[in-house]
Amino acid sequence: MKKTLSDTDILLRSQVTDDPHGEIKARLAEFLLALIQAFLRTGYYTPDHPEAQKAKAGLYEDFQSLFSQRDELTFLVREELEGQNILIEGVLPEVQDLNSLMIAGMAEMYVPRFAKFLEQKDLISLTLKNVMSQTEFTSLVDLMSEPAFVETKESGAKEKFSQTLQERNIFNVSYIYNEELVTARNIPWRSQIALTRLKKDFSMVPFFTDLDFEGLKKVRKQIIQDLIRPLRNAEAIYHILMNSDLAVTEEFKEAEIDEEVVEALADDLLIQVSQALLKQTFRPGQKEPVHEKTLTLAKQFASALNLREIKGRESILQEYVKHKLISAEQLPKSMQQRIRLEQLTKKFLQDSNSFLSQFDKIQDEAKYLRVARALLELIPELIAREQYEAVLEIIDCLDRHSHEKEHRSSCAGQILDEISKGETLSALKNEFLIGKMEICQTITPIFLALGGRSVPHLVPILVRSRDLLVRKNAVEIIAQIDPATIGHVLNNLNKKGSETRSVIDILRVLGEIDSDEWLNPLANTFLGYLNHESPHIRVEALRVFFKIKGAEGKSLYLDLLKDPDIDVQQEAIHCLARVKSTTALGKFLEMLKNSEDSASAKTVRLEACLYRALGYYGNLELPGEGSLEDFLLATIKRQLSIGRLSFSTVKGKAVKPETIAAICEALGNIGTHKSRKILQKLNKQKDSLWQNKAQKALTKIAEREAN
Repeated sequence: MKKTLSDTDILLRSQVTDDPHGEIKARLAEFLLALIQAFLRTGYYTPDHPEAQKAKAGLYEDFQSLFSQRDELTFLVREELEGQNILIEGVLPEVQDLNSLMIAGMAEMYVPRFAKFLEQKDLISLTLKNVMSQTEFTSLVDLMSEPAFVETKESGAKEKFSQTLQERNIFNVSYIYNEELVTARNIPWRSQIALTRLKKDFSMVPFFTDLDFEGLKKVRKQIIQDLIRPLRNAEAIYHILMNSDLAVTEEFKEAEIDEEVVEALADDLLIQVSQALLKQTFRPGQKEPVHEKTLTLAKQFASALNLREIKGRESILQEYVKHKLISAEQLPKSMQQRIRLEQLTKKFLQDSNSFLSQFDKIQDEAKYLRVARALLELIPELIAREQYEAVLEIIDCLDRHSHEKEHRSSCAGQILDEISKGETLSALKNEFLIGKMEICQTITPIFLALGGRSVPHLVPILVRSRDLLVRKNAVEIIAQIDPATIGHVLNNLNKKGSETRSVIDILRVLGEIDSDEWLNPLANTFLGYLNHESPHIRVEALRVFFKIKGAEGKSLYLDLLKDPDIDVQQEAIHCLARVKSTTALGKFLEMLKNSEDSASAKTVRLEACLYRALGYYGNLELPGEGSLEDFLLATIKRQLSIGRLSFSTVKGKAVKPETIAAICEALGNIGTHKSRKILQKLNKQKDSLWQNKAQKALTKIAEREAN
């Protein structure tokens, strides 16, 4: 029958806080208090007395409720400066102090009494395994408190206690007497406890049952798993392994114990204990030779790490090889391959010229392919080290071989094809996409050396990248290798309709390419985009078309002056001015005369563009109107009252500051001393739109006169 909660139980349960283990801690504390009370109380009564029965009621159920899998609960008695301290191991991930686990009042009352209880029995460790049955558990509680076993310090009493455990079929318990503690070596206390328990549990096995070889192996494994499960301290486990000879019995040998302990370690502990071996073996200043046991354990750790894909294993295994604890052959195949690759990379970087010169001399096809594939393996490693020039050397060498008439040309071409389809180009592309100028500049020659093989990898960058530098580099590379590809990309994007932004970006990048030679094959493609429905695309296409054709497209630029979009008109004006089209000049002047009667925002923008365009022509003489400079100065006089520079026109209309600023800009390009007076007055108008332009114009005129 389940016992009801007492006031103490309720107080214990109220201790549950934000601690993620708060609830289990409260239940554990409740159980421990009840168990200690049962140990202490049942000694006053016979096992079947009502009070003894009451003390044990529900205790086994509470014990089992603490666990979700095979586990155990251990009491550890440790001598400290303040006296004996009782630690609780199991149930929770970390070791618990019994004083801290129980509420203050109960701890003060029962912990000292329980410590005395264990001291009288000379116990420093008592473990209850959760696989025990209810009968076994109840019998243990009764036995622990029997008057005959209140004190078991004498050897005869201890033997009698062990014999009684067997007689009552209490097997799932482990205990250590103080006199049994292994103290032969200077090792941590927790490791001493573990080794003592191992030896004792091993020595007890033959008394409980007659086992065959396989049965002994199974029992050994279970004992070790039970021992290791609660341990979370890597240093303690390391010392258990280094001193496992102390737990040896006739049935259980050192190597077998070590093997089972290593196998029982969780992945994180295997890593930590492996690191502990390095830390303990290679301390700063330590000159002692490596212990034979250390070498044995290193091999076992390496074997275990080889079988498990554990994060962090590579660095440990590399250290083991470095310190000659294990050989390179004991590493996983993947690590052996990596080490071989690192050595080959180092050799190549030390003297790539010699390496490739020897490669040049190979005539045997099979040997050539073998060495070529070794070079192929090198490339990703070189990319990871940002050794792009070395990558280029390899590809240039293969490319040179691929153009030879000898039989190895097909082999070289085959390797280049593999490069273009493997991780090499993917790695290069990833580096390229980072967008750092220096990286792009060093990777570009590699893409160029691969020629058409690199284009399929660059097209997605051209289409999707939003990084202007990356896109520009991709465009330049493709334009040098296969300009027609850019035309196909643009046409495909245009057909989708939704990719206008991408088309504009690509056209803009093309307009920034320095070499017109790369763009010439695309002239007809750009010509088609001059009639595109999007004015933004027409503008960008016109810029690139002008870059290719220049003055050859004058008639086309003149037609575009009639485009319905002002941005296209402005770009056409700019193109015509740059080629100094006299036909266009007449149209510009006519358009300017007509625009003075209009004050719309569109007219103002176009007017400003036209005035700036005049600056490209030089100070031409206009039939019957004087020079262009005279025309510009007369325009300013019509716009402003020169005497006071008031902000109104002669006709009473508002001043167009954008127009005045554009005229100042044109005068800066063609003006003479005649313009100085007006520009000086305009320069005095602080915070005006034209003040800065007037100042720059004066500077340019002065520079021309000085020359």
